[in-house]
Amino acid sequence: MNFPSTDKPLGALHSREATLFRVWAPSIKEIHLALYSHPTTLDRETYLMNKSIEGVHSIKIAGDLNGFFYTYILDSILEVTDPYAVSASANSIRSAVVDLDKTNPDGFLTHQRPVSPVKCDAILYELHIKDFTGHMSSGAVNRGKFLGLTETGLHCDGYSTGIDHLVDLGITHVHLMPVNDFLSVDETDDSDDSYNWGYDPEHFNLPEGSYASTAEDPAARIRELKSAVMALHEAGLKVVLDVVYNHTYRGGQSNFNALVPGYYFRITDEGIFSNGSGCGNEFASERPMGRKFIIDSLCFWAREYQVDGFRFDLMALIDLETITLAIVELRKINPDIMIYGEPWTGGLSLLPDSKRVYKGSQCNQCFSLFNDDFRNAIKGDNDGTGRGFVQGNRDSEHDVKVGIAGSIPFDDSLMGFAMNPCETINYFNAHDNLIIFDKLQKSMPQNSYDDWIKMNKLCFSILMTSQGIPFFHAGNEFLRDKKGHHNTYNAPLSINGIDWEYKKYHYAFYAYVKDLIELRKSHDCFRITSPDEIRQRLHFVDVDSNAIVYTLHAEEGHDYDCLLVVHNAQENMLMLSIAEVLRHMCCALGIEPAVKPREIKIKQIFNESGILRKPVDIPDVEKHVVGINPYSSAVYTFKRT
Repeated sequence: MNFPSTDKPLGALHSREATLFRVWAPSIKEIHLALYSHPTTLDRETYLMNKSIEGVHSIKIAGDLNGFFYTYILDSILEVTDPYAVSASANSIRSAVVDLDKTNPDGFLTHQRPVSPVKCDAILYELHIKDFTGHMSSGAVNRGKFLGLTETGLHCDGYSTGIDHLVDLGITHVHLMPVNDFLSVDETDDSDDSYNWGYDPEHFNLPEGSYASTAEDPAARIRELKSAVMALHEAGLKVVLDVVYNHTYRGGQSNFNALVPGYYFRITDEGIFSNGSGCGNEFASERPMGRKFIIDSLCFWAREYQVDGFRFDLMALIDLETITLAIVELRKINPDIMIYGEPWTGGLSLLPDSKRVYKGSQCNQCFSLFNDDFRNAIKGDNDGTGRGFVQGNRDSEHDVKVGIAGSIPFDDSLMGFAMNPCETINYFNAHDNLIIFDKLQKSMPQNSYDDWIKMNKLCFSILMTSQGIPFFHAGNEFLRDKKGHHNTYNAPLSINGIDWEYKKYHYAFYAYVKDLIELRKSHDCFRITSPDEIRQRLHFVDVDSNAIVYTLHAEEGHDYDCLLVVHNAQENMLMLSIAEVLRHMCCALGIEPAVKPREIKIKQIFNESGILRKPVDIPDVEKHVVGINPYSSAVYTFKRT
């Protein structure tokens, strides 16, 4: 469609002297602004807007309109909300005019944001607002709300919950599942059954009202989300927003399609909405005003809410040029902005393959992609009984090694999709599909509960000792389950809510995950950013069993020369000859003559119990064979004497 476009700011541009309303709708002859003093009143004032040659309808209304509500009436027939609205009445009936300066919590504009870590230092933690504090066990006053994330001192029988839990755990980034306005829940219903993940967006620039203390106050949802962001920042945690620009909930009935019919969506020659999202429509990001909307929206969140990154749902439906241009603009606001997403679609799309964000398209482009190859190699398929490396499938060993090496072109046999390790988001499950505990139970029903716990540990140890950026879902760290449900997008809190009693019951497991995070942070050889350095410093040791063994050579200044990492995914103990490992290392490094075992001091620093606070010396190295327990990992330091 060949419509004129505009660079003008759109939406309700508020000042205390006047509000300028602008909406782009080139095919609509007349638009009247309808102004309401109350969200439910029928009384209104209407004003005919002026239409420019660019197709922008605009009008300036004098006075301070903060707290007023508005809609657009199209050709005296259809009344719609504003796609650029920054807030709305409950359940998105009317857009709201808001003085954004008045929504800033005390200290918001000057609060200290965390110093950005090197990208591969990031540890991403995905959580859903209602899941995290909605369960009674969270101890939160504001259960399931933005403000629940601001509460400190929460506990369940003495075990920390909420934001204190995140700080204690040691993660660096909180990835918030969609917090923008979605339509599938009644924002005035706080019941446990009123639930959705939020991947059904209505308005992209305003917070979801069901997460606010009151959905009726348009300013409250903004202020309270800002309060949550500030609280996380002040706790040393960065904030990533999950964004869903690939589709809208209502498609043909959306405000986008009402304002410019057929423009904002990909539609076949037969007039059918393309359904690459699997939700009935897909947003036409490649069209100038579709692209402008996405970039404007991202920049608005980065500026107004001071968030630190974005995760793109079904990123392959957003054309690569839009992503590239968005990163340029976002880096003007925050040079350290973090961008990552899903390199796949939910169905067939009209977007040409050459324009899609698939694995490989991110190479040297300053964004990262979820690594589903590594995910599947670790655990098998998402929802079935298929097995991966941790369940004893040796066919998965190759792809696990690729993931451990950061999915870079490591050598002729281990070729990944990334040019550097910071381009891969490593994970074993996210919010969708079976959560890992349920998956391991389903795929290994003959095993014991203790075995399932060991396999969960093994999943985490592989994740945290691999090159790239680790990511995991809230509750994985203490064996949260979802009672076998694989798609809980609208299930009640009885399924989705995090029961913090699990942390008490599985505290040893939680301590193990916490130790893994500490291990990763304290050893920079797990966080190498240069692909050349990975190739130089990482060496795999061939073993004839379902185990992966590799060494990581340290930089100067450490009290060890290299680490030995062992992941044993078999049901039997792995007996590993240290002398054989040394011979392999020397061969790989081209050291002649070979280092003799008696010249090496070896300590075990990590095992299935976690970090060994008093590392265990390995005696009689020349003759010694170490045993690594079934379904477990171990880490050793090597130091040449």
